[in-house]
Amino acid sequence: MDGLLVFLIHNDVWIYILSALGLFWYATELWRAQRNLRSAVFSLERERGARMRNNALLFIAIFSFIIAVVYFVNTRIAPTLPQELLKPPTPTPDIFSTPLSAPTPLDSQVDRPIVVTPALAPTVTLSGADAGGETTADESIATATATAFVPPTPFIACNADLNISDPRDGAAVIGELSFFGTADTDNFQYYILETNGPQTNGLWASLLGRNVNQPVRESFLGNANLSAWQPGPYLIRLTTVDIGENITGQCVIQVTLTGNS
Repeated sequence: MDGLLVFLIHNDVWIYILSALGLFWYATELWRAQRNLRSAVFSLERERGARMRNNALLFIAIFSFIIAVVYFVNTRIAPTLPQELLKPPTPTPDIFSTPLSAPTPLDSQVDRPIVVTPALAPTVTLSGADAGGETTADESIATATATAFVPPTPFIACNADLNISDPRDGAAVIGELSFFGTADTDNFQYYILETNGPQTNGLWASLLGRNVNQPVRESFLGNANLSAWQPGPYLIRLTTVDIGENITGQCVIQVTLTGNS
């Protein structure tokens, strides 16, 4: 059952397209059957027209049911599935294929955050005095050491702990999207997935409508239906926040929404 759900989630776009084509075909068949029934004179023609009409109605119901099931799985079931289940399968390396160019290491594109050593307040020694005003050797000494809190310096780059692996940067996308990647930075509290483009009038808008308080590593981040959005270039931003409500990092990619045509 889990395998079927994962298949529907990963292939939802193709299922929608094939189902829409099937609906169009059998809607045409239904129209032809209705026309034949209206013009039929003999009983054999009426039986044939009725058979065509019933077959068309059956397949229209089947394709409509498939579309409804895929939509329900993506919007209701996918967010509740374990992250490991939705992780894309690891491709089998082909030792006989020669890559055109070596991939750029992920770490080479990352501006590593600067590690700031917390500043320490000076140690203060308090000495007591006896009634005569002289300092006694047996007097107890109190030592206080204060450590100043320094918020982390947020980075703006994609790295091994914060990235969007699918869709890839620069990809052309269509319809309902599933986002995969990693959001697992230090002192993780939650992550936010946002977009900025023609539909948002230059503002950052949430794609998920909520903060996700579960770290993700090389797995499913969330999905969004952009079928009714204006086509054009969109920035996708993945932001992580630590337990002190400080932004720890942001990863930004760009995709092009091509519409449903």
